[in-house]
Amino acid sequence: MIQATAAIQRTTRLDSPPPLRSALLSGVPFVRHGLTFRVPGMGKAEGNIGLGTPRDRKDAWEMRKLWCASIGVDPERIVTMGQVHGNDVIRVYAEDAGKGSRNPGSHVGYADALITDAPNVVLMTLHADCQPILLVDPVRRAIGAIHSGWRGTVADVGGEAVASMRTEFGSEPVDILAFLGPAIGPGENEVGDEVIEAWLAQADNLGRVAHDAVLKPGHKHHFDVPTANRLLLMRAGLSVEHIESSDICTKTQKNSWFSHRGHGPNAGREGALIAIADDES
Repeated sequence: MIQATAAIQRTTRLDSPPPLRSALLSGVPFVRHGLTFRVPGMGKAEGNIGLGTPRDRKDAWEMRKLWCASIGVDPERIVTMGQVHGNDVIRVYAEDAGKGSRNPGSHVGYADALITDAPNVVLMTLHADCQPILLVDPVRRAIGAIHSGWRGTVADVGGEAVASMRTEFGSEPVDILAFLGPAIGPGENEVGDEVIEAWLAQADNLGRVAHDAVLKPGHKHHFDVPTANRLLLMRAGLSVEHIESSDICTKTQKNSWFSHRGHGPNAGREGALIAIADDES
């Protein structure tokens, strides 16, 4: 497993801060990607790009424009989905560009994974503890963006996205690269017994390694979502060398990341964005 090496630079500037990028995905010439984060003093809500109530939609749109400028993508071509903590996957076409860019009600549909092979379409997922996963098939020139909280993880949304890329684009899982972005860490992710039971049922064919995603430091279980997603992506056919995983915990590092557990239900949202660019320079 490769650890993310990109550094976060905090700023109070109202220009484009540098996003978090994956070293692995940065090696693919046609990919533009980046993860936004919490920047105290940036805009009205510290760099939030979530448009949903109670957040300031006008300010969030301005933040989307700033972040997109630093990533090198067009904010008018953002595509979002209504995230429902499941495992449905939507294929995005060129004509879908802009769905959800300015208005959350105009998104492309309800799901937790987007995939496309259309150039200049910006897939974006929103997060505040749930894990972002970005996928790239450098052979078939296809990409994916996934929102994976504990429910989506237990439902294997990552594996469903890989399977959909294979069906829609002819992707071979062994070719796919994955970046698992910042999420709530296992030490902070206390869950009920039913979550662990559901996980162990999902991961039954993984054997004892499934327990690597389960901790019990006290009376309650903790669920290691990043480890679980890595195991499921490997089960889906990705090689371990093609999976890069961030070690950032959004709750313990809530000064730099939005966290539902750390900030409450009105927390802002960071975004994970990825696009296929015509210009590979």
